[in-house]
Amino acid sequence: MGGFWQDMRYAGRSLRKAPGFSTVVVFILAIGIGANVAIFSIMDTTLVRSLPYPEPDRLVMGETTFDGYVNPMSSAQDYWDYRDLSTSFSSLAAFTAFTRNHTITGADEPERVSGIIVSVDLFPTLGVGPAAGRGFSADEALEGAPDVVMISYGYWQRRFGGSPDAVGATLVLDGFPYTVVGVMPANFRLVFDVDVWRPMRPDSPFTGARRFHNWLILGRLKPGVTIEAAQSEVDVISAQLAAEYPETNRTKALLLSELQDFLVEDYRTALFLLMGTVGLVLLIACGNVAGLLLARGSARRTELSVRAAIGASGSRLVRQLLTESVALALAAGIAGTVLAVWLERGFIHLLSIDVPGTAAAGISGSVLVFALAISLATGLVFGIAPAFRAAGGNLVEDLKSGGRTTDAGGSRFRGGLVVAQVAISIVLLVGAGLLIRSFATLTGVDPGFRTANLLTAEIRLPGNEYEERERRIQFYTGLVEEVGAIPGVEDVALINQLPIRDPGNNTYVYAAESPPLESDEPTLAFNRTVLPGYFEAMGVPLRSGRDIEASDVEGSPEVIVISEAMADSLFPGQNALGRQVVVDFGEAVTFEVVGVVADVRMTSLRSAPRLTMYSSYRQVPYYTMRIAVRTSIDPGSVAGPLRSAVWSQDRNIPVADLATMEQVMSRSLAGSRTIAIALATFAAVALLLATIGLYGVLAYYVTRRHHEIGIRVALGAEATDIVELVLKRGFALTAAGIVVGLLGAFGATRLLSEMLYNTEPTDPMTFAAVSVFFALVAIVACLMPAWRALRVDPLIALQSE
Repeated sequence: MGGFWQDMRYAGRSLRKAPGFSTVVVFILAIGIGANVAIFSIMDTTLVRSLPYPEPDRLVMGETTFDGYVNPMSSAQDYWDYRDLSTSFSSLAAFTAFTRNHTITGADEPERVSGIIVSVDLFPTLGVGPAAGRGFSADEALEGAPDVVMISYGYWQRRFGGSPDAVGATLVLDGFPYTVVGVMPANFRLVFDVDVWRPMRPDSPFTGARRFHNWLILGRLKPGVTIEAAQSEVDVISAQLAAEYPETNRTKALLLSELQDFLVEDYRTALFLLMGTVGLVLLIACGNVAGLLLARGSARRTELSVRAAIGASGSRLVRQLLTESVALALAAGIAGTVLAVWLERGFIHLLSIDVPGTAAAGISGSVLVFALAISLATGLVFGIAPAFRAAGGNLVEDLKSGGRTTDAGGSRFRGGLVVAQVAISIVLLVGAGLLIRSFATLTGVDPGFRTANLLTAEIRLPGNEYEERERRIQFYTGLVEEVGAIPGVEDVALINQLPIRDPGNNTYVYAAESPPLESDEPTLAFNRTVLPGYFEAMGVPLRSGRDIEASDVEGSPEVIVISEAMADSLFPGQNALGRQVVVDFGEAVTFEVVGVVADVRMTSLRSAPRLTMYSSYRQVPYYTMRIAVRTSIDPGSVAGPLRSAVWSQDRNIPVADLATMEQVMSRSLAGSRTIAIALATFAAVALLLATIGLYGVLAYYVTRRHHEIGIRVALGAEATDIVELVLKRGFALTAAGIVVGLLGAFGATRLLSEMLYNTEPTDPMTFAAVSVFFALVAIVACLMPAWRALRVDPLIALQSE
């Protein structure tokens, strides 16, 4: 220990004598260490650390599968059967797989809140009780029970100021009174961040038919029951249901997975990709620092020779040099850990990570251990080779020669570091290039409608005041006229769910003349209802037939307009106009096809156009509709007049989720854009570090060959000869690195296949563009040392000998 502290004191003195060198090394390493610590902290929180529920390892999710393909949502009927027939769970709960917006009235202005429906045993299953009041009782799950809600802590503060009088208060939700029975804790959340929870009942929305899948199933295993044992039991129940309900459950099963795995599924790939990326960036940083230490070790050979001459052994010198490296790495680790606190919040925001417990993420004990470990490992990685190089050789001879040696072995090692840095940078640049190219391709996809100058919003009518279908029709028909009269408005569209913005809501369909056999796979189509003028306002071309018209009302023939994909699927090679389509709304309804429109991408730009049907609002009048306003001016300037138009119809109706369609499209691409930006950013850092490494090696190369360059100039060498001498060295290192990097990228980028859209992981254009780009950057890095070589004065170079 005495020797260790002596080495530490000596390392401190040595590094203080070179503050510029120490600062540069700490800065370079802090970036790499900080990024690694930040990503590790997020992974520790989301993938490793337990969820903020009691005994979270016993919590499992049940996802429905169809012929092995996973669809997370289940039907309410299936949930009740699994709950009643299984014995592996201490409780099995369900909640809607999506949030619904509700209108709360009774204050000065109507208020929009989000909510979901949950089975009464959801919160007990999670092991979380209310912060105030009580949870749902078993009686409140029965049809006809009093209407009650539980509210979030945040809404309790906003609406009631945290008053205990909130428990027992009445909220008028969508026109119906609900009694507040409890308030959930401040940090509680599960999948969705909502304001209100309502109890699930047999007459709740989305519970009617076994073939409609709108629920997520959550269970708590009994003590001692493994997930494998529970899966075996669930498989037996699935087979029973398939035999009992062959029309809906013939290919259906339930797949169990741990709750934590389910929650992080959307982030796992991105996190591992970023962890690998920042790890490679740290390796490049280590290569840079190793090159600096090699250069510094060569400059310190006289010092090391003196120490060897007075009795220091080679191992003693290696230990001293490694101590200096570790001291630098620990300093960088401290700076990097501080940087990681800021980077972590940035990464969480960038990746939109929304897993319970993430909000409380921070630098935990395990993260500090990781920071210490990676700092020590970094110090050894970049320090061990330079230490052996500097302490090796015949130091006594070095002392005799004044410390000037050719250091051919060191030069080769530094060159190898540059090749490795260039290769890693090429791998990262190619990966970033593929993601950027994929994102550019995705943004160029035609959604099937015009997105420019289109303002969208959601309008929901309260159930008690608009139970009469004619009143709903009157409200929305009058609204179209009111909004159409606003200056700058060109067209108005109304639909129950807008494309991209509101995916989902599909149902079974088939051609009336070709009913499916029992063995046939059911055909699903998106179900939409529109008012006349929707297709013109959205810019969706009408291919044949007619639009939905004002005359398509209750009592007239049931009509639909279908997409080209649906026409080709149900009536291949035939004219779809005038044909009959049967739609399953819980009961079969027959529609006549009156028009065919172009395909629209309903769920995302990545998804191919799917089968879609559009019915007349006057025949299928929903409570909630989405409005799309086409303008000739800035669509944002119409937001105020749009609210006024709605309130002129009914003051208690809020206008929710105002956004332009371009903003909606941008949000839908957020995930792809985020990964591309993150990888491109780290690739740029890697490029910068590799370029600095190349410049440093060439600069040192010029310094070491000052004497030789002076002799060449004295003997009449031209400037081009001197430049060629330096450029040859730089180009050789760059070319070797590019070749190795391209080979590595050829294998590594295959891991990105699932994240790419219409882009091959071995896209030759991207590989070529990255190679040319790096070569151009390398030329700039090589020219600066070459210019320094031209300025070598032969007289001074020869006198130094």
